[in-house]
Amino acid sequence: MTALPATDPVRLLITDSGLGGLSICAGIVARLERDRPRRAAALTYFNAWPEPDRGYNLLPGTAERVRVFDQALLGMARFDPDLLLIACNTLSALYPHTAFSRSGRIPVLGIIEFGVRMLAGQLRARPDSLAILFGTPATIASGAHAAGLAALGIPGERILAQPCDRLAGQIELDPGGGTVRTMIDGYVGQAALRVGDRDRPILAALCCTHYGYTRAAFERALAAHFPGAATVLDPNRAMIDHLFPAGAPPGPGIEVGLEVVSRIPWSAEKLAAISAALEPVSPLTARALRRYRLDPGLFTF
Repeated sequence: MTALPATDPVRLLITDSGLGGLSICAGIVARLERDRPRRAAALTYFNAWPEPDRGYNLLPGTAERVRVFDQALLGMARFDPDLLLIACNTLSALYPHTAFSRSGRIPVLGIIEFGVRMLAGQLRARPDSLAILFGTPATIASGAHAAGLAALGIPGERILAQPCDRLAGQIELDPGGGTVRTMIDGYVGQAALRVGDRDRPILAALCCTHYGYTRAAFERALAAHFPGAATVLDPNRAMIDHLFPAGAPPGPGIEVGLEVVSRIPWSAEKLAAISAALEPVSPLTARALRRYRLDPGLFTF
């Protein structure tokens, strides 16, 4: 898997359909500032959400989702990044079906491959465990995680998929709010009803980058519904760690620039909620979100 490119300055583009991938962006910025692996880094966060009232989950079928995302990828290519990170499980599942993926124009990392590798390692280490995949309806319907695990020899009976309809959107409005906690408890409860032995070790995979904002709520809900050990697995952290090899000595200094761009406007409510969640990790990312550039021509479809 491609790691941080050797170019200096290094140009990274991080994309998601919405604001979830900004948690990964913030983590990357924080590590760049701490580890200083290059003298300069220029980052772009590209919101691939297509229309104000309709995201990828509401587009009519996989073919249309692929078509729209293909056009968004062409828009991303105009930024000429050294590496493109798809910080979205839904878009990561669509990527292999795009024409852009066959062009080889830009190195690409998708979040799903990190989730699959993390899950496979944990499932092998704990042969009695069961994995529960929490994700958007489109991500779950794609079957991408199950297919990736099957290719690594993990049988399907060790995997349970739980769609969490509209949870990502509510997280953008208020990640720490009561509605989000109630929704998470409800979805964890639905999954629990489908598990025969609740004392069995549970590996709960957060298969939507938005869910990283609410890790504590998932941990509380899992503890309430599963008496045995339940472990939350967050691929967001694995994607960040991959770019920064352990043990590398920090460099003398770095200049980090970040621009957030979107073809649709975000409400003041969302900007305030997510920038507050990002501030403790990366003030630069929180500030860039509040100052995002609205560009209706970012991509067309």
